[in-house]
Amino acid sequence: MPTILAMDAGGTSTRAVTLDATGRCLGYGRAGTGNPTAAGIDHAVDQLALAAEGALGGQPAPGPGSFAVISLAGSTSAPFTERLSERLSALGFAAAPILQPDLLGTYFSGTIASEGSALIAGTGAVAGRIAEGRLDFTRGGTGWLLGDDGSGFWIGQRVARAVVADLDGLGPATVLTARVLASFAIEPAVSVLRGRPFALIRLMEELYALRPVDLARLAPLAFGAAEDPVARDILAAAADALAQLLAATRGPDDGGPIVLGGSILAAGMRVAPEIFEGSLADAACGAVLVPVVDGVVGAAMLGLREAGIEIDDALFSRVNDGVTELRAITEAA
Repeated sequence: MPTILAMDAGGTSTRAVTLDATGRCLGYGRAGTGNPTAAGIDHAVDQLALAAEGALGGQPAPGPGSFAVISLAGSTSAPFTERLSERLSALGFAAAPILQPDLLGTYFSGTIASEGSALIAGTGAVAGRIAEGRLDFTRGGTGWLLGDDGSGFWIGQRVARAVVADLDGLGPATVLTARVLASFAIEPAVSVLRGRPFALIRLMEELYALRPVDLARLAPLAFGAAEDPVARDILAAAADALAQLLAATRGPDDGGPIVLGGSILAAGMRVAPEIFEGSLADAACGAVLVPVVDGVVGAAMLGLREAGIEIDDALFSRVNDGVTELRAITEAA
């Protein structure tokens, strides 16, 4: 029986599952970011191959007709596709991988409905409308330089700016300052160099040494300090920005569920539900909100659909249960 390799490649991590045409999940793997835009082609291909190897671990080689479907964040290019095809071919997947938007992977991780919307907020932020089972249009997802309001980068940058303003005497005091300094192993000393606090100089050096998109690593600090007024204002502004992004995908007559994915939405719903649920509920206009862990179940659904399998509730539940079980085993190891 052919093996389907389904992968969800985001800005932070890549998840992969292998399954057969009955929806039986065979293996699960995880690696770093598979987003070629954020990480570069070579790193993204390496991580996708690593996740695929994990999902294939201990199994026989994929048989004839096996193929890969990848729900992918970021833009693709011919060099990326060629290198990825070579790596997956060496693992037994002779056909070129089928690349799908990450919004579809997220959406079909939460529902089998053919009409609805999806919103992802992780390192970046993007939303889209699904019609007749396909991505009709997107909003956002333009990257850290041009947009992605409410994303992990967006929150992280505001955390950095708030801490710099505190140290520079230009903004209010915030508990974020001590936590950001600690994350870079900077002592909060009171010494001054060239008229500036030494801690501020060291922090500036560390921040400017990062790739801009890596400011997303500071976003969890805002959620960890959600009771701090400065952090809470940042989170409230992020929730409003994501609600506006979602609202841009919904017309007055649009129906269907809204599937929510990405680490920022997951953290927001868990840590500050009164902020995130309230903002998103207003934008949803009564539609059902369906949070999901990631997009790998949806990638599997897309793979089964590509194989000509009709998707129903029973098949969706079988795959979802299988992925949940394998994910728990893998992450506990």
